[in-house]
Amino acid sequence: MTRYGLPLIHLAFFGSGFAALLYQVTWQRLLALFAGSDVVSGAIVVSAFLAGLGLGSLAGGLLADRLRRRQALAAFALCNLAIALFGLASKPLYYDFLFLRLDVLTDSRALVGLVAFLALLPPTFLMGLSLPCLSRAVVDEIERAARRIGLLYGADVVGAALGAFVGTWYLIGTFGIDGTIHLAALLSLAVAGLAALAWRSLAAPDLAAATRP
Repeated sequence: MTRYGLPLIHLAFFGSGFAALLYQVTWQRLLALFAGSDVVSGAIVVSAFLAGLGLGSLAGGLLADRLRRRQALAAFALCNLAIALFGLASKPLYYDFLFLRLDVLTDSRALVGLVAFLALLPPTFLMGLSLPCLSRAVVDEIERAARRIGLLYGADVVGAALGAFVGTWYLIGTFGIDGTIHLAALLSLAVAGLAALAWRSLAAPDLAAATRP
């Protein structure tokens, strides 16, 4: 990996965490229209979000062990591209469809929980899936694994914390739900682009090695 590879990957993970919390705070507000805004309904939405992340992380851990570093980085980029596309479609899904057309289901807590879980499963599964893939991309030797993965997840947590703070206290009030979701989608696209640039830093040594006599 070139000298710029790791900084690009850390920046990508920071952006991924930032975007994830922007999605969460906006989607939680949209789903509150369908599920309700009381404590129980809020807990259902948050639980559905975390369940998707957990399932994706479990699948990502199994997948990452079977991927090479370049493949894992490509998988991370593709996950973020898909998350961006889902983000752009999320308001029509959560507001126009769930809230306006399926409000008859809100009498049942069980149905609300199931629908919220299914509605959040695709993007949150991809978010959870992407984290182990990127961790695999930064590990080339087992001796460096703990330090590199620790720094990587630290960047993600800092990004998530800032995303929650900025999204809640500034972005939603300034740009509204639509504008914040679009910003998060653009950020996910930028993260995919950073991963593509980092992929080149992994590809160059491999190509050089392949051309040696």
